[in-house]
Amino acid sequence: MSLLEDEYSYKSSSNNGKHLCRSIKLYFASFIACIASFVVGYSLQYSSPTIPQLTIPSAGNLYLSSGNTSLFASLLAIGAAGGALIGGKISDQLGRRSTLILSSIPSMAGWLLIAYATAVWHLLVGRTLCGIGVGISSLAVPIYLAEISTPDIRGSLLFLTSLLIAIGSLSCAALSVLVKWRYLAVIAGIPILVLAIGMILLPESPRFLVSQGRLKEAIDCLRWLHGDEANIYVELTEIEEMHKNTPTMDLCELFRPPLVKPFMIAIACMLLQQFTGFNAIYYYCTSIFNQAGFKDSLIVNLIANAVQLFATILAVPFIDRAGRKILLMISGAGIVISCGLFGLFFQLKESTPLKLDWLAIVSVVLFLMFFALGWSAIPWLLMSELLPTKARGIASSLIACLNWTSGFLVVFFFIDIEKGLTKQGGFWLFAGCTLASEFFIYYYLPETKGKTLEQIQQSFDPDLPIEEPHLSYGSDLTGGQRAFDKSQSWSINK
Repeated sequence: MSLLEDEYSYKSSSNNGKHLCRSIKLYFASFIACIASFVVGYSLQYSSPTIPQLTIPSAGNLYLSSGNTSLFASLLAIGAAGGALIGGKISDQLGRRSTLILSSIPSMAGWLLIAYATAVWHLLVGRTLCGIGVGISSLAVPIYLAEISTPDIRGSLLFLTSLLIAIGSLSCAALSVLVKWRYLAVIAGIPILVLAIGMILLPESPRFLVSQGRLKEAIDCLRWLHGDEANIYVELTEIEEMHKNTPTMDLCELFRPPLVKPFMIAIACMLLQQFTGFNAIYYYCTSIFNQAGFKDSLIVNLIANAVQLFATILAVPFIDRAGRKILLMISGAGIVISCGLFGLFFQLKESTPLKLDWLAIVSVVLFLMFFALGWSAIPWLLMSELLPTKARGIASSLIACLNWTSGFLVVFFFIDIEKGLTKQGGFWLFAGCTLASEFFIYYYLPETKGKTLEQIQQSFDPDLPIEEPHLSYGSDLTGGQRAFDKSQSWSINK
């Protein structure tokens, strides 16, 4: 037996106070993991250009009736809900990296089934399998990114999920102008293969390795991800100290203090995200433009997705500067305005001869732009930030499942909502729900900007100790060595 200090010698920086030279490998690992988010965006967008092609008489055996249209659009969310439950168990047992690798299996099977479909049930089953892959990856990506990143850039790295979702959506929209739905399905297999191969080459989450007692591997992963100049001892001390003081989790623990508050906040954020109406607009975007009277609805859909990508790029540098709360407040205010305008468009379209097509374009563009600024990615970011490592798998799987289930309900009943409340009433309902979310965010959501995951956990449970000193990344390495000397926490079997 020997102390970790004896097993691994650490090279101190020659200049005290020298800023961390962060390893490019951290960004590379984040990008590869976020390819799963690209597939999510592609999958979400796919039904929008495909449904109009399958709801015309010439579709033959693959003609989608009104009921099957709702199923085709919404089964992705149902599959994702199931995938989220499966993903949580896999994530806790096999690790975050393995979970992302395994998510490629149902995704690939689903897209191949859609591409070579000869009957409607092939489309529906394929869409469900794609959903399972989406659900697993949508859970695993934010957890993996949160656990490999440093506090100063965690928000920006996690916002890459939103960026890659937007790029995936735009790619599908752009390709739909050039190729038919079958070829769109075949093309989807390319990023899935890149994801599976890329994740095999990447390290596991250091926090997961610590939770499994694999400390030597955790040290290697931290060095690989953060570079040799990182304060590895400080980080590992905090991770291990928090892990030792966090009890073993089961389902009942999530509904008891101190976990119940962050768990409920994360659930509320996910539900409020769905009640913005984003999925309804996303799945039916092309159909909505058709109903609004646009002949080139695919082109308009492409423009709208390009605007969403542009807004997401603008949001990335602000997530770790402005903070989570302010971006969600701004995002929500914009969604309220855009949904209100979209409802006004349909109201005026029925009651006035004026040509107001421009109002529909402005409304959707504004919606996608403001949604990308906050509500697109921040609820997933908060899910990975608010929960402790031991609870992250089981709690995140339940939260993601609830998110996708509510998304299914919104998408599946959107046509019925339109019939019952009229189109304008449906969008005004989304505006009202988003307005209510503004009050929740202002009064109940804690700010997590700039805090380590362990500090966030301690804010909900002050009795949990965190090893001092709390050195920021880029501070002197001798301080990191002193923190390790103070803890003397670990020993490793040679």
